[in-house]
Amino acid sequence: MQLPPPPPDYEKRMPRHDEAPRLCGVGTDIFGREVRLSPEAAAAWLAMQGAAEDIGVRLLLVSGFRGLEKQTEIVRRKLEVGMMLEDILKVSAYPGYSEHHTGRAVDIGSPDCAHLTEDFEKTGEFAWLTAHAVRFGFSLSYPRVNVHGIAFEPWHWCLSDRRQSHA
Repeated sequence: MQLPPPPPDYEKRMPRHDEAPRLCGVGTDIFGREVRLSPEAAAAWLAMQGAAEDIGVRLLLVSGFRGLEKQTEIVRRKLEVGMMLEDILKVSAYPGYSEHHTGRAVDIGSPDCAHLTEDFEKTGEFAWLTAHAVRFGFSLSYPRVNVHGIAFEPWHWCLSDRRQSHA
């Protein structure tokens, strides 16, 4: 199944992202899969995760780099179960528009809630990230109200471009 094109106004609210040219491993995710990030994001993630761990906060890595093929597969699976593209694009980026392509985005989990749910907002991990992630160059990409039209994702954090240029 080929994907239908994104809506005509999609590019106005979602920036395009190229795949990271270089990636390095940062360990395994909660599913035991090897996770890769851009070198700058890898260093920042490991520093942030270590700082949190030093005070007993467990930032669980749910996902990192995701290429165009994987993003296409995610959207295709949702279409195959009958979801409308308009609804899919409220919770998943169209291939070519995901911050995960850059290798700078991480989805973070907590041992205290189901992964990739809004319940993450109620955890100590989210509270710690809200207070400290900026020190490591990470910011919450999709707050409750955002210009991208993406649903609130308290688990999705991305290393800013600006941080990379100074790393």
